[in-house]
Amino acid sequence: MKKIFTILIMCAFLLAASKDTEAQIVKGEVFLGGNLSQVDADGTIGYKRFGLHGGVGALVPIYRRGNLDIEFALEVAFNQRGSYDREVCYLYDSNGDGITDNYRYGKYDLRMNYLEVPMLVYFSDRQIYSFGIGASYGRMVGLKEFEGEEKTNITLETGYENGGYKTDDFSLLLEGKIRLHERWKLGIRYQHSLFDIRKRYDLKDVMENLELLNAQLAPTLSQSEIDQLKPNQRPYQRNKSISIRLIYVFNEERSNYIRDEYQFQGDNPKIHQKTIDKQLKKMKKQQEREARRGGKS
Repeated sequence: MKKIFTILIMCAFLLAASKDTEAQIVKGEVFLGGNLSQVDADGTIGYKRFGLHGGVGALVPIYRRGNLDIEFALEVAFNQRGSYDREVCYLYDSNGDGITDNYRYGKYDLRMNYLEVPMLVYFSDRQIYSFGIGASYGRMVGLKEFEGEEKTNITLETGYENGGYKTDDFSLLLEGKIRLHERWKLGIRYQHSLFDIRKRYDLKDVMENLELLNAQLAPTLSQSEIDQLKPNQRPYQRNKSISIRLIYVFNEERSNYIRDEYQFQGDNPKIHQKTIDKQLKKMKKQQEREARRGGKS
């Protein structure tokens, strides 16, 4: 899976760098915002973990017809995700023998930092409203987990098979964007892990099982029935987050000019950069003259 994703990323960079396509009108963007996130099946409820979201990206035009614009976006982002709850049930070792045999209630706080490479295709109506769908590869670079006031022994090196987290995360992305003013846009993005990130005990089953054992039912049960009461590990923890992003777009004036000049319809015309630069300089000088005239009046 990682090899496939790496190949897709390389192809995306080649597309953005190709001079025989629409490379001269690639738009850049920088974005900053925040996340509200949670992790499925960790005992917490709701998008309560706040984190930072920021990075840079490139937008490559693919197709235009009428009011419809289709663009490919490639980004590099820093993403803080995790989960939080003031009171949650979690397991612990009550005897100090290394065996998880009891549960208690307390604060739970999970913080995960990811470096990500999102790739999306955006469908835009006159560059005002946009809808995007795509996928993202994320590499975990930071991890802290607290149960109560104590930090757990789970680290990046723990490993998925040893009860820790996967350091690689593949996610589905959905996003809506709206232009606020000129080059400024507001985006709301939903992100959901496609695969499990950790195996964890099903806390509800554990609570019920321990209550049965504490009720001194164990002596009346067979060994097979006692084995069935042991906690089960279910690999279904997944990241979920909602990001609100403020986006600034670069090179949009050049992109719009080239589109209007060549009536781009997806046939990838070759464009001479010098001619474009001259036309843009003329446009800039004309705007400056109009601005001076407006100041005199």
